[in-house]
Amino acid sequence: MKQRKLLLIGLALCACLAASAADIEAVTYSKLVSGISRARAPVVDGRYAVFTAKGSARHAGVAFEHENWQTIHTLQRIVRKDEFGKPQKDSNGKPLESILFYIAEIPEGVHQIRYRMVIDGLWSTDPLNAASEYDYPNGIQVSVLPVEFFQSFQTQNVNIGKVRFVYEGESGAVIRVAGTFNNWDPFMYELEETSPGRYELAVPLPKGTWYYSYYEGSNRLPDNTNPERVYTRDGRVASVVVVE
Repeated sequence: MKQRKLLLIGLALCACLAASAADIEAVTYSKLVSGISRARAPVVDGRYAVFTAKGSARHAGVAFEHENWQTIHTLQRIVRKDEFGKPQKDSNGKPLESILFYIAEIPEGVHQIRYRMVIDGLWSTDPLNAASEYDYPNGIQVSVLPVEFFQSFQTQNVNIGKVRFVYEGESGAVIRVAGTFNNWDPFMYELEETSPGRYELAVPLPKGTWYYSYYEGSNRLPDNTNPERVYTRDGRVASVVVVE
């Protein structure tokens, strides 16, 4: 019994560490991991997608188009163990095959996730997912996972090097945004009213921490969708956005 408790504690700690690394709540992460029983085509569960690969691979990774293929996310390995911490075996005494997995948060504003796998150093489509299409600009075949479209109304990074500024107020107004990224010029960037009272504008920004405010005429307005704020040198309140 003591060994079983130690095993469960160890598994919980591993799950928490992995969840922290993936920026996923530990309870949610543990639930998603517990649902993995075999290597299969990717599965969508709420706001997350679970990618798997067969444990016969020494190493597997996954890269995404919405990250411009810049990061290869390493798949973690599940080794099913008994209550004594030893690998489980089948009826013939052969150890059960391990499973490689990666849990990704589904990005906003997309209808599908396009991705590629890296298995033992070789780039390829996902061998467990039959859905794929040709990426003509890059000349490669990519795997495709359909997802449900969603988008929250708040200022945030929408792509690498681009921030979507949003403002909610009265319809028919002229709303502009200015900040440290344009030397506080209140006439350079005007938001578009995309629906009554909702204004948006995507601005390309380099990496860094940027302070900004909205303007309606000469009135300076806070970004009520963003709780991150600071006081500027002139004593005014500005919102903060970080581009990584």
